[in-house]
Amino acid sequence: MFDTALLRPFCRETRFEAGALLRQKGQYYRDMFLMTDGVVAVDLEPGKGGGKLLLSDPGAPVGEIGFLRGCSATATVTARTPVGALMIDDAVMARLECERPALTSQFLHHLAETALERTSFNLTFSATAGAFVGGHSIDVLMCRNSDMLERAQRLRYEVYCGELGRNSPHADHDRKTIADELDRFGTTFIAVADGETIGTLRGNFSSEGPLGHIEDLYGMRGSHHHPHATAVCTKFIVKKSKRGGPAAVKLISALSGFGMRARVEECYIDCVPALVPYYKAMGFTIVGRKFFHRENGPSYPMKVDFARHGKRLSREGGARDYLRLFARAEAIRLVDRLRGYGRPAMQREGRPAQ
Repeated sequence: MFDTALLRPFCRETRFEAGALLRQKGQYYRDMFLMTDGVVAVDLEPGKGGGKLLLSDPGAPVGEIGFLRGCSATATVTARTPVGALMIDDAVMARLECERPALTSQFLHHLAETALERTSFNLTFSATAGAFVGGHSIDVLMCRNSDMLERAQRLRYEVYCGELGRNSPHADHDRKTIADELDRFGTTFIAVADGETIGTLRGNFSSEGPLGHIEDLYGMRGSHHHPHATAVCTKFIVKKSKRGGPAAVKLISALSGFGMRARVEECYIDCVPALVPYYKAMGFTIVGRKFFHRENGPSYPMKVDFARHGKRLSREGGARDYLRLFARAEAIRLVDRLRGYGRPAMQREGRPAQ
């Protein structure tokens, strides 16, 4: 068993009371825990009354697969007794790799052995399967390393510069990527189907770094939630061949759940006129004047209230919910057209781009 004392100088120690939730199945996390004492229950099918695996070994990891791979939690983990743990995040791993490479290697080997052990108990390490028809083969992953982030950046280039023929100011035409300063502290998700990256979405918490002109352009400074409880959603892209499917909904669901756990109250996004009904159907409202987006063209700033719509958005929903969303969007589109709102753009564009 791995000696947790080796990691104590690098990690923050934390304690959980009996009954505390360490992981919730389907949610995304940017850290993991290494148990030092206590007992936790691992529930693969929460709410269904199935069996639970009890972990009590010092050094037992919790949430390691989601942390390393970027997938959502594969089980709900609850403290059965008071539990002590070491918290490990990107900063800890970076320091370990720099200062103690041999210990880092030992730790990663320990995680690999644990994963092999747990698969024998049918703990499958894959992203939560989609609940609706056509979504079962799509995994949504949080980018956990530079290679994953580059997949998102390449898709941005493919869609913006290739498919749409736009000239992004952030494009690297040699590498065929689009990257900007917000990638530095953003949380980027990718939708993957059969090994192919088909969609991506980035979220930035205002409390974690500067958003520059976006704060003024989107009207964020006028919110009493800003900057402690606001976020901005950018680089929301789905490949043309996959639009009209569940990828966009899955990406929004992942970001919404992640944002709500971080106590975000409002999430802002830019939206081209043709997609306004689609976002209205999800709960977004227009919060400012139309502006010219350097990659998307004429766009509206919109926001969604997570207190009101977050729980619904964080659920992927079934096929019926998905169809209801599009039906509502079409109804809003018709009402907006009758009011004369965005008529030229609506007539040029058909189904929403996501």
